[in-house]
Amino acid sequence: MPKSVFTATTGLLLAGGILLAGPGVAAADDGSDNPDKGCAALSSDDSASVYTDDDKKAAKDLNGKLSDDMAGHMDGHRASCARGVVETAKERGLDEKAASIAMATVIVETHLENLTGGDRDSVGLYQQRDHYGSAESRLDVAWATDAFFDELENVYPNESWNDASIGVVAQDVQRSAYPDRYGYQADDAKVIVDYFW
Repeated sequence: MPKSVFTATTGLLLAGGILLAGPGVAAADDGSDNPDKGCAALSSDDSASVYTDDDKKAAKDLNGKLSDDMAGHMDGHRASCARGVVETAKERGLDEKAASIAMATVIVETHLENLTGGDRDSVGLYQQRDHYGSAESRLDVAWATDAFFDELENVYPNESWNDASIGVVAQDVQRSAYPDRYGYQADDAKVIVDYFW
């Protein structure tokens, strides 16, 4: 997919002459991250910059393994964000399926970019609304991922998410106006989680 198409996705849809607004897939132009901070928040003023060698290697390795939205689009920033999601799942003692649910969610919501804006007041990897917490908190990959897992455990107590598909669980947590999108990213989410696990 050409980069201009990949980065131009919005939460607006023109259908039958009617403009529909929804959470959509947020994305941004190329950004940078600070290797000292890992999955740093991106803004439109950021430019492609320096990533750790491990992030660059992971991105290159994963680009050859992915088959859907992220195929050929992994970079250092996205790899560092993916690593942060997986590390947070591990720190909570969750399994690879829980991490894959979170990963499918961030692929759909932001194509693995930690965005400083989005639909309405949404920010961060998960495009969490302001009722989750401060913008600063929602832009912290570990905090945002913990908040996602808090909601996951609220909706699916006692690891009952293991009895449902990744796409269904992600939708139940996110409550998107576009419920089918998460399932399409489940295979790539599992590949990314497996790589960092």
